[in-house]
Amino acid sequence: MSNGTVKAILRSLLFSYIITGILLLILSFALYKLHLKSAQVAAAVNIIYGAACFFGGLLAGKTKGQRRFFWGFLAGLAYFLVLFAMSVVLDKGIIADTRQILTVLGICGIAGTIGGMAS
Repeated sequence: MSNGTVKAILRSLLFSYIITGILLLILSFALYKLHLKSAQVAAAVNIIYGAACFFGGLLAGKTKGQRRFFWGFLAGLAYFLVLFAMSVVLDKGIIADTRQILTVLGICGIAGTIGGMAS
């Protein structure tokens, strides 16, 4: 990968995680005020992952210009890999079940691809 490609993916990753942080702050406020159930919080977190990967894919697709769907998918995959790696490091192992991991991988990949195609 060229230096420009790495910069584009890192920029989209940073953008995605900034969006994630903002949306998680909003979710935590909603959890505090509305006393949401754990199923609602889990669904909201998956929606946040999707939104962050969509916008990261959008940025990656706009930056690269060609094969935007691929760069969007790559941005979503990079988001998932960083998220997964941090979860493994912080939890000292893999705690989530395979279905949950594959669900989040699918959400990130598909949302990033759609974002890339929308760019």
